[in-house]
Amino acid sequence: MERKKNRVELLFIIGFLFTLIIAFGTFFLGLRIGMDKTEAKYAYLKTVPPEDETSVSYQQQDLVTFYYIVFQPYQQFKEDYLAYVDEISRNKSHSEINDKLKEIRQTADKQYEQIAAHSIPDSSPLLKEAQTDFLKSLKLFKDSIGQVKTGDLSGSTIADMLASNTFTKNAKSFGLQAQKKYYSSILKWTAKTNSNVPSNISYRNDISIQEWSKFSLSVKNKMVTDIMTNDKLFVSYLPQDLTAKIDQMVQSGKAKSLKLKSVPAIVKVLTETEAVKGKEFSKWKSAYYSSESLPELPFFTED
Repeated sequence: MERKKNRVELLFIIGFLFTLIIAFGTFFLGLRIGMDKTEAKYAYLKTVPPEDETSVSYQQQDLVTFYYIVFQPYQQFKEDYLAYVDEISRNKSHSEINDKLKEIRQTADKQYEQIAAHSIPDSSPLLKEAQTDFLKSLKLFKDSIGQVKTGDLSGSTIADMLASNTFTKNAKSFGLQAQKKYYSSILKWTAKTNSNVPSNISYRNDISIQEWSKFSLSVKNKMVTDIMTNDKLFVSYLPQDLTAKIDQMVQSGKAKSLKLKSVPAIVKVLTETEAVKGKEFSKWKSAYYSSESLPELPFFTED
C-alpha cells in the first residue's frame, strides 16, 4: 500500500511538472511568434546604412510613385489633423471633442497602413528614409492622442496640451524632416537635368534677396524645407507655396517698401502674419516659373 501511494504521488508530481513544461513552452512559443510578427511589421523602421546614389537614383518615376503612395497620403493626414485640432480648440462639447480625437487616431492608422504597404527602391535612399520618417510621424501622432486626458477640460486647453505633448512635437519633427528629404530628392533630379543646378544646398540665415533671386525653383523649395524644419512650420500649405509668396513679395516691390533686405526677414513677416495660403504656387506659377525645369508631379502641374 505504501509503495502504491508513493507511485501515485510520483506520477502526480511528474504529471504536474510535465504540465508546467508544456505551459511554459506554449507561453514562450507564443511570445516568440508575437515578437517575430512585430519585428517583421516594423522591420523597415530599423536604421540601415543607406545605399550609394547612382545614375538611376531619383528618376522622375521614383518621385511620382513616392508622391502617390507616400507623400500625398501623409499630406492628407496633415491637413485633416490641423483641421481637427482647429475644431477641437473651438469646441465646447466633450463628446464632439472625443470624436475628433478618435478620428485623428483612425486617420493616422489608416494612412500608416497605406504608406507601410509599399516599398521604396534602395536606389533612392533619401526617398526610403523619408518614407520611414513619415511612418514614425504617424505612429507618434497616434500615440500623442493616448497621452491626452480630456476630463472636463475645454477644447482650447486640450488643443494646447496636444501641441505641447512631446510625442506631438516629435511627430511634427519627423514629418518636416521627411518633407525635406523628398524635396532634396527633387533637387537631385533637377541637378541631373540641369548642370547649373547644385544637387545639394542648405539654407543660410544671411541669404540676401539678390542672392535668392538667382536660384532655381528647386533650390528655393529645398531651402524653404530647411526653413520649415528649423522654424517648426507644420502647416497645411506646401513648400512651393511659401517660395511663391517670398518671390511675390520681392517681385511686387512689397519687400522693398517694407525695408526687408533678407529672405529671413521676409519669411518672418509672412509666417507671423499668416499670409501664406495653399495654392500660392498655382497662383503665381505662370508669372514666375514658366521656364523652370520641374518633374511632372501633381503639386507642380495641377492648377
